[in-house]
Amino acid sequence: MHLVLVYTGILCGIFFEGEMIMITSVIAAHHGYLKLWIVIAIGLTGTYGSDSFYFFLGRRKGKEWLNKSARFRDKYAVIDQKLEKYPILIFLVYRFMYGFRTIAPLVIGASNTKTSKFLTLSAISTLIWGITYSAIGYIFGEVLKTKFGHIEDIEKYVMGALLLLGAVIFVVYRVRRKKIK
Repeated sequence: MHLVLVYTGILCGIFFEGEMIMITSVIAAHHGYLKLWIVIAIGLTGTYGSDSFYFFLGRRKGKEWLNKSARFRDKYAVIDQKLEKYPILIFLVYRFMYGFRTIAPLVIGASNTKTSKFLTLSAISTLIWGITYSAIGYIFGEVLKTKFGHIEDIEKYVMGALLLLGAVIFVVYRVRRKKIK
């Protein structure tokens, strides 16, 4: 039962902060705590679902929301301009650009892009993303096992501390951003 909760947590984490969750989940799978194929399937499903959600949200409310916020308005203008010039490139790389992973599908949804084009290119981009971050996690997992294999007894505590540290950094970052507004 606890693994169902872990996998559900991974899905929720992928939806909001995909890269680090994917890498750490693959590391955990590499060490035998999780099933690698399930982690990868959840990662792909979560990131594709996240992008689709923001795309359809963009279709419905995108222009209204994007023009209200000064913070989003600047990113909206950049993505919209690049989308006109390099549509396929934007589709394939936006999820790798820090700060644009959520806003880009929203902007694309607010544009005249056909839904079928978005869903197809997003699927391709999701596969590239999944392969890339799974490989990074697997390589880190191998390095940890090779270089630090002798600390297997405290491995769970180190992973827990790293996850806790990541959560604290995330919360502090969010609180500071809200204070700046």
